[in-house]
Amino acid sequence: MRHSILAMEVCMRLDPSLRASLRERIVTHPLAASYQDKWNLYMGAAGELLPHVGRFERGCWDYFNDDARAQKDFKMWCDGMTTEEGARVAPSGQAGGYRDEPRYMTFTMAFLLAQDTPCDLAIRALCNVPQTALWRRDVFQRILQGIGYLNFASVKGDVIYVIPGDDAWGLTVEDLTAKKFEYLRLLEG
Repeated sequence: MRHSILAMEVCMRLDPSLRASLRERIVTHPLAASYQDKWNLYMGAAGELLPHVGRFERGCWDYFNDDARAQKDFKMWCDGMTTEEGARVAPSGQAGGYRDEPRYMTFTMAFLLAQDTPCDLAIRALCNVPQTALWRRDVFQRILQGIGYLNFASVKGDVIYVIPGDDAWGLTVEDLTAKKFEYLRLLEG
């Protein structure tokens, strides 16, 4: 079987309520989830994020229908959940105080799709975006709105996570300039 990949990560100012809600949605998702459970998880997360699209500051998304690249990239997105390369060893603390440096959060989801299925073809059409528009907020909105096209009978692997797991570990501006996060592009519009 050949595969395609859809992956998306967004970065925005830390919203403790949104972060907690997304995290709760993820950690309470059943391990033995049905296709409908998975669809509900991702549609719910997309629904929570959509009102905040205007606050997305950085992001990255990929769609590839090259089997080798899809499998390699999916593994990379999954590893992002479990590796600690470049991770800070102490909490960043709450935003505010005399420095008032903002804190950030990221939200990630990735899907390994069975290639050329109706689901994959719908996602491929959704991701057919002109090169000049790739890093626009409205494109991220379009992808979030298109999550409903996923048919989990055709999704061979999926991953979802939010960083940080705790507000005290919010990402700093310095964190976002680290090599670990260089793939996150500044978003326009």
